[in-house]
Amino acid sequence: MEYSKAELLSLQQLRCFCATIELGSFTAAAEALRVSQPAVADQVRKLEQALGADLFTRAGRGVVATEAGRAFAEHAARSLRALEEAADSVGELTALRGGTVALGIFGEPSAWRVDELVTAFLRRHPDVSLRLLGRNSSAIAERVRRGDLEAGVVLLPIDDDTLNVRPIVRDEILYVSAFPGRTRQPVTIEQLAATPLIFYDAESADKDPIRRQLAERAQRLGVRLQPKVEVELKDIALRLVATGVGDTYLPSAFTHAPYFHEGLSTASFSPPLYDTFAIITRPGARLSPGVRELLTDLEEHMRAVAAALDRTR
Repeated sequence: MEYSKAELLSLQQLRCFCATIELGSFTAAAEALRVSQPAVADQVRKLEQALGADLFTRAGRGVVATEAGRAFAEHAARSLRALEEAADSVGELTALRGGTVALGIFGEPSAWRVDELVTAFLRRHPDVSLRLLGRNSSAIAERVRRGDLEAGVVLLPIDDDTLNVRPIVRDEILYVSAFPGRTRQPVTIEQLAATPLIFYDAESADKDPIRRQLAERAQRLGVRLQPKVEVELKDIALRLVATGVGDTYLPSAFTHAPYFHEGLSTASFSPPLYDTFAIITRPGARLSPGVRELLTDLEEHMRAVAAALDRTR
């Protein structure tokens, strides 16, 4: 395989060249770079071999640039600054002194008080920006799979092809109705199939993790769940349930949300149904320090919120 001249150059070669042309000798460049004089001379020699031209000539105790050296210097200094700025930007993010930490997160995370997590994280790292992409879990999984995101926290099940999945916490899914008689005992899939239903997450439809679980149960029993109404948001679905149009399902964390109407009642499914939250990454992916720390914080935070919810039931 043949390589272009640019592909044969290294950052250290550029550093040694720029220091030498600025200071006028290999010795002075070595002192500035805190390396040995032979190391600087060796890097410059390799650079000359890669370019196929002499860049310096001897002049007394130092060196001066040749015509090729002067031509190369115009671009080398600019390229070195750009490369070092790029390396510094990574260093800032690695040390959490700047940059943006991006993470995919399940839709509507408000019930899990993620704002408290964000506030605590930014207190520790005030110069870092956070970008939390809240979408349906199927969409987050696809963005992690493509490499648009380093990691995500999603609801299972998802299509886990080419993804590592690590469950962290779960929350019970409840049946919700405006008619107390329908919630006096756990609800079966057969009962669900015989009731007018209101589904949310209309855009994701059958890709939505809760719907997938319900559909799989229905399929095993030979029944079909057909919604009477589909909307996008949970709060709209609950308003419709409150009018008696139909019933729905809801993770128990959201029964504490402001839009959960007092007149609604809930029941477990039979057998119980759960949201399982999991961290997803690409196999072999090396997560940035910011994402690693945020995931650790998020896992601890969600476990604490889940424990608090359990105590209120």
